[in-house]
Amino acid sequence: MSSEIVVTDNELPTKVVQAIAQGRKIEAIKLLREETGLGLANAKVLVDRAARRHAQQNPQVPGITEESNTGRLVGMMLLLFLAFGAYRFVAGA
Repeated sequence: MSSEIVVTDNELPTKVVQAIAQGRKIEAIKLLREETGLGLANAKVLVDRAARRHAQQNPQVPGITEESNTGRLVGMMLLLFLAFGAYRFVAGA
């Protein structure tokens, strides 16, 4: 009879949770496998689930905003508009 360790994404070791919180998922998978003896696929599934839950608890990533590319988008649209206008001017002349 073998003794199996049952681990859920709610009961991960502290080191694993810390690695996930710091965005180091590969390290978290390695740590989880070392601590529990889980296979690669099972460890990855648990770490991915825990990472998604952590991301839901902290939805804002520092330094990234939704409007960060708005200026670039407006500039590209203006450039395309001017290029189209120049083409029409040259083609119509």
